[in-house]
Amino acid sequence: RRNLPGEGPRASAVRAMFDRIAPRYDLLNRVMTMRVDQAWRRTLLRALDPKPGEALLDLCAGTMDVADLARRRAPGQKVVAADFSHGMLTRGVEKTGLPASQADALTLPFRAASFDLVTVTFGVRNLDSWERGLEEMARVLKPGGRVGVLEFFRSESKGSRAVHAAYNRLALPVLGRVLSPDPEAYRYLVESMERFASRAEYEAGAARSGFTKVEGRTLFPGVCGLVTAVRA
Repeated sequence: RRNLPGEGPRASAVRAMFDRIAPRYDLLNRVMTMRVDQAWRRTLLRALDPKPGEALLDLCAGTMDVADLARRRAPGQKVVAADFSHGMLTRGVEKTGLPASQADALTLPFRAASFDLVTVTFGVRNLDSWERGLEEMARVLKPGGRVGVLEFFRSESKGSRAVHAAYNRLALPVLGRVLSPDPEAYRYLVESMERFASRAEYEAGAARSGFTKVEGRTLFPGVCGLVTAVRA
């Protein structure tokens, strides 16, 4: 059994899970979201507006979709990807040719104030401590640096919770069984969405961790949200 948010250390089990599903991760994302996930990633980058010459860390990078989109959006930008799953990064490097570092988001191997931007896409939900993750992002960002977090935050609306729960409990398990080498992984992903912080809770945590201009928006009701902030 993989621990869920709030149930203690779970990094090793989650890392192994992502290593197993890495070969079909991109396909699963596209099918499960009907390719809307790529539009969400582009929305994240528009909000951060990376510039040539800036250094961007794509944290919990997975197969490095955001890193690749960022490089295309702002050629001349330094883009580094980091993830704790070697299998996911291997797929990402094969796709993009960008530099990557296998790293724990709670103890990053980068100097303080190394980056102008940090992006995280559907990754903070898998950390043993999302609060500690925010502190590490703040540490590696330069003063005035920007962070953007795209995530399946827990819905606080009864209506959207019902829609989200129906999709999670009915559609995702079927897709997981059909498309994934590890269908059990998708039960974990569903449960982790339902147990994660709400967007409001995450925004409050960002403010406590040294970020200002914390802003959140809903990209899809009950499913996907975006939080952006500036390092004080």
